[in-house]
Amino acid sequence: MDGILVVGTGSMGWNHARVCSELGLLVGICDRDEGVVKKVGENFGVPGFADLQNAIDETDPEGVIISTPTSTHHDVGTVAIMNGRNVLIEKPLAVDLEEGNRLVGLAREYGVTLAVGHIERHNPVISKARESLSSGDWGEIITISSRRVSNFPGRISDVGVILDLGIHDVDNVIFLMGSKPKSVYASGGKHHDILFEDHATIQITFENGNNALVEVNWITPMKVRTLSLTCEKSFVVLDYMNQQVTVSSSRFVDPKQPRKFPVDIEIDSRELGLNVVEPLRLEIEDFISSIRNGTKPLASGEDGLLALEICIAALESIKTGDVVYFE
Repeated sequence: MDGILVVGTGSMGWNHARVCSELGLLVGICDRDEGVVKKVGENFGVPGFADLQNAIDETDPEGVIISTPTSTHHDVGTVAIMNGRNVLIEKPLAVDLEEGNRLVGLAREYGVTLAVGHIERHNPVISKARESLSSGDWGEIITISSRRVSNFPGRISDVGVILDLGIHDVDNVIFLMGSKPKSVYASGGKHHDILFEDHATIQITFENGNNALVEVNWITPMKVRTLSLTCEKSFVVLDYMNQQVTVSSSRFVDPKQPRKFPVDIEIDSRELGLNVVEPLRLEIEDFISSIRNGTKPLASGEDGLLALEICIAALESIKTGDVVYFE
């Protein structure tokens, strides 16, 4: 038993197959569309299957990557887990908490790895932020603000912008804050004529008293992917797309002249050098490492479940106008 079977050959599934192929891990692909699966299989030189059980039986993979529509994650994941396969499920983990809990419980029961495709956890900018916060270089976090906006993609039809885009930054602010969410308040709605919300602003309050603000939409005519950290010693901007970290600090030039206006402030701003790496490759390498070494994946099933819970609470808050509290 070796290698990875990729289920779902849409945009993200194709890229999972590409990276697995580059790593020498791809043993097969599976999709209900026989025409598409044949074409993709031929492209990567692996067998293609329209039936998941047949695909598992024929390829005997050590891991299954599920990149199908969110509404199918529970059923596809259940088949893979009950066949004793380790699973990486694209975010969001499931359409609701009931299905998400079942998947997490089933993975525990069968003793398999369940990872969730929160790809931005693997972005070098988040890795650097986590490292610098742990070492105390920037001081403690006071607030986090993220912006993940773009125009309407058109390819998403079963969830809104919160579960498609917002969940990335919801997961990251939890990952970086180092505290459990206490409450969520959100506002948003629909600008386009679609079934789900296409813009939202989400405020998360944590048990340590700090806050995070997540702005997400499908109505901005440009793509922005940034996260800002206001810390005790520094103000830090993470640029996901360019994989850049900018750290700024300041000091008063002449603190003995408090009445001077404007006050002279010296700003020090620098960019940290990072090794640019494709986050998807790091995600898949982490999945394989967790399987073979028996370690917890960077984004576990439980992590995916918590991010899903926050996003569902945000949707409830938009609907009711109330703050949603967690036990």
